[in-house]
Amino acid sequence: MKDLIYILTVLTFFGCGNTVKKETTTTSDRMELVPEPDKDLREEHEKSMEKNSEQAASTTYMGKTEDFLNLKDKELQADFFYKLDSIRKVQYPNNDQEASITVDLTPEYLIEFLADINSDSLTANKQFEKEYHFNIAPKDYTGSEICKDKIAVSFDAENCSFRLNIYNTFLVEPDWCTESMAVYGFKIKNDEIVDFWRQEAG
Repeated sequence: MKDLIYILTVLTFFGCGNTVKKETTTTSDRMELVPEPDKDLREEHEKSMEKNSEQAASTTYMGKTEDFLNLKDKELQADFFYKLDSIRKVQYPNNDQEASITVDLTPEYLIEFLADINSDSLTANKQFEKEYHFNIAPKDYTGSEICKDKIAVSFDAENCSFRLNIYNTFLVEPDWCTESMAVYGFKIKNDEIVDFWRQEAG
């Protein structure tokens, strides 16, 4: 009887061992199969991320101060004045801007201003200004030479936009000048004027 119990115990022991071994083997086989697809998926994900980063970099707008000089291009100039005229039609639906003391930039003065810009100074200081004499004054006033007009451009590196100020100064009293100002904001992107706006002051 003791011998029978001993034999059964030994068989039971080896049976559990075989079972554990089989389960371990099966589990081990599963673990060996999992990493391969995970590795492939990870590589595909990394490649996808790299591609998206490259596409984002190619579409990111990185404006520079010296981009303002691109306005020397006739087509870009035409786009600038088209945007200016379009917004003036909205701001002056009755075409009565002559009643305003504000003077807008003309193509002639833009060309002159671009020729006068010191590119090194513009790039280093992110701004440039130059005095002129427009000889333009509202009705009943005089555009005296003692009253200097001015064009000034500045670059906002944070949002890559330009601000262009047009100061028109005229004589009010024999020795007193006052001024009005037209202010434009815009970006130059892909050889186009974008995000254009116009305001008046004075």
